[in-house]
Amino acid sequence: MPVIISYNGAFAVTRQNGDMKDNYDGFYIFDTRFLKGVKLRLNKDSVLIGSSQDGPRKAYSHFSIEDEVILLRKREIKDNWAYREELQFYNTSKGKINLRVEYIFKVPIEDIFEVRKFGGQRIRRRIKGSLGKEGEYSYSGKDKIRRNLKIKTNMRIEKGLAFAEITLEPFKKEILYLEFIPQISKEELGVFLTEKSLILSNVVSTNLTWLDRVFEGAIEDLIALTAYTNYGMVPFAGIPYYACPFGRDSIITSWFLLPYYPQYAEGTLRFFAKIQGKKFNPVNEEEPGKIPHEFRFGELSHSRKMPFAPYYGTVDATPLYVILAAEYLRWTGDRNLIEELKPNLTAAVEWILRRFEGGRGYIRYKGGLLVNQGWKDSRDGIPTEEGTPTKPSIALVEVQGYAYKALMDAASLNLTSLNPKMLEKEAKALKRRFNKDFWCNGFYALALDGNNVPSKVVSSNMGHLLFTGIAEHQKEIADRLFKEDMFSGWGIRTLSSNEKAYNPFSYHNGSIWPHDNAVIALGLASIGEKEKAKALSEAIFKAAKFLPNSKLPELYSGLESEYPLLCPRANVPQAWSAASVFAFLTALLGLRVEKELTFSALLSENLKVSVLIRFRGKPYLIEAQNREVVGFEERNI
Repeated sequence: MPVIISYNGAFAVTRQNGDMKDNYDGFYIFDTRFLKGVKLRLNKDSVLIGSSQDGPRKAYSHFSIEDEVILLRKREIKDNWAYREELQFYNTSKGKINLRVEYIFKVPIEDIFEVRKFGGQRIRRRIKGSLGKEGEYSYSGKDKIRRNLKIKTNMRIEKGLAFAEITLEPFKKEILYLEFIPQISKEELGVFLTEKSLILSNVVSTNLTWLDRVFEGAIEDLIALTAYTNYGMVPFAGIPYYACPFGRDSIITSWFLLPYYPQYAEGTLRFFAKIQGKKFNPVNEEEPGKIPHEFRFGELSHSRKMPFAPYYGTVDATPLYVILAAEYLRWTGDRNLIEELKPNLTAAVEWILRRFEGGRGYIRYKGGLLVNQGWKDSRDGIPTEEGTPTKPSIALVEVQGYAYKALMDAASLNLTSLNPKMLEKEAKALKRRFNKDFWCNGFYALALDGNNVPSKVVSSNMGHLLFTGIAEHQKEIADRLFKEDMFSGWGIRTLSSNEKAYNPFSYHNGSIWPHDNAVIALGLASIGEKEKAKALSEAIFKAAKFLPNSKLPELYSGLESEYPLLCPRANVPQAWSAASVFAFLTALLGLRVEKELTFSALLSENLKVSVLIRFRGKPYLIEAQNREVVGFEERNI
C-alpha cells in the first residue's frame, strides 16, 4: 500500500519505507510532479521495522541498521507547500559508528497527465540545475510559466544525489534533512490557493471505538484534500490523479458536509461561480452558464495542449450547483450569498432550459474528450442490456432528476431572476415525460439513447432519483435496489449482477461507490424508507471498519464476499467517499430542513451518537440513541 501525505493542494506518494518509485509515486503540487525515483541508500544493511502516520501531513518509517542504529525517516508537507524529509539516526551501541548516507532522486517537473499517460501528450524538457550545498532546478514551460524546485539540505548535492558521511557517537543522535520547495507563480497559473493552516474539529463521537475511527479517518482525508482559495475552502476530488477542483465531486462533497461544515459549500459555490462558462467553445466544451468538470493547473492544460484549464465536459455539475445553493440557503439562511450568486444561478438554470430545447426535452450529451459525461464517465460506464455502450446522444436517468430538483428549488427559493411559475411549469412537464419515457416496469432505465430507446439495465443511478422528487415509483426503486443482484451486503452495486456488462471489480459496472450509496441513503431517508436507509448506512460503515485504516476509498468490489475487497484503480483519499460517512449520519438521524429543522433518529441497537451541527449560523448538539433523539440544545462555541 502506498503512503500518502497531503496538505492544501500539495501531496507526496511514497512506499512504506519512504522511497518513491517511478510509477505514480512522487511529490506533486499544481498538477506537476516535482520529485520521483527517491531511494535512500546506506553503506550498512537496514531493515524496515514499522511505519506510521500522524494525521494527513506527516508519515514516519522506522529502521534498524545492523542492530546498532535506529533510523527514523520522517516526511512532512509544510505550510509553504514544501516536502521535507528528516533522517534521524540514533546510535544504540557503545562504540562510534560511521555511516555513508545517499539520497537518490529525480526532478522530472512533469504534468500529471503525462504521469497518467492520459491523452498521449508528452513534452521534451530541458531542466536546468544549479547544485552544491543547496540545489535549484528550474524549467520554463510551454505555457511560459517558470517552475522551480529549490532544495535546502545539510547534505552535499550532486546531480540526482544528496550524500553525507556522518559519525555517530555512542548513544547520540545525528539529523540529516532535505527540503524540496516548489516555486511557481500562482497568479500566472490562475491558482487561487492561499497559505493557511486548517483545524477541522471532529464533530461526531459514538460509543463504538471502531466507528469513531471511521469518522476520524474521514476528517483526516478531508483535511488532506481541502484547498484554501481566495473564495473559501474547496475540496479537491482525490489523490493521486484528481488533486484539483472537480465540479461534481466538490459539489457533492460540500452537500454531504453541509450540516456539519457549511464553509465547504460557501467556498465551493463562490469558486465555481468564478469559472462558470461564459461563451460557446467546442474545444473545452464551455457553454454559457455551465459549471466546469474540472480545473487543472499543469503545463499541458495551461499551454492549451489539453483543454483542462478549465474543462466543461459534464452534464450534471450545473444542476447540482443549483441544488447545492438551495441546500446551503436552507441550512444557513445566508440569503446574502444567494443574492451575490444570483446571476450565476440564473445562468445555470438558463443552461438547463437551453439543454431541454436542444435535447428533445432532456439534458443530453454526445460525448467529447470524455465519452460519458455523468458521474459514470468511463468509456463503458453506460451500457445497454446487451452489454454494449449506449449510443449518443445520451440522456442519463439521474441527471434528469437533478434538473427537476434544480428547477423546483430555484422556483421555491427564488434563487434566480427567472419567473418561478415558469420554472415550476418546466419542472412538472419534465416529470411527466420522464416517468413516461424512463420507466421500465419495475425500474428506471439507466439512460435513453439518441433514438430515445431506453437502456434497460438495472443500475444504482436510479437511486439518485429518490432525493429529487421526480420519480413516481419511489417504493419500487427502493425495493429493487435491495434485491440480491444489487445489494451485496457491503453496499449497493453500480450495476446489477444479472447484467451482461457486470464486473464486480470494474470501475462503474458492478463495483460499490460510497458516495453513490450515500446519495441513495439520503433519498431513502427523505421518502420515509428509514429501515432501508439504516441498512445501507450500516453496510457501508461495516465495510469501512474492515478496509485499510478504516477509510472509505473511491470504490471497492461489488463481489459478495466475507470481507470488502479493494479495486486496483481506487483512489484513496477521495473527498466524496470521506464526506459520505457524514451523509450516512444525516440519513440515520433523519436530519431535514424545509422551513425548520426536523430529525427522526433510527440508529442500530445500543448505538449512541453525539454530533455537533450548524443550523442558521448557530451550533447545536444532538444526542441520539437507538430510535430517538434524546438531546438537542444550542451550544456556545
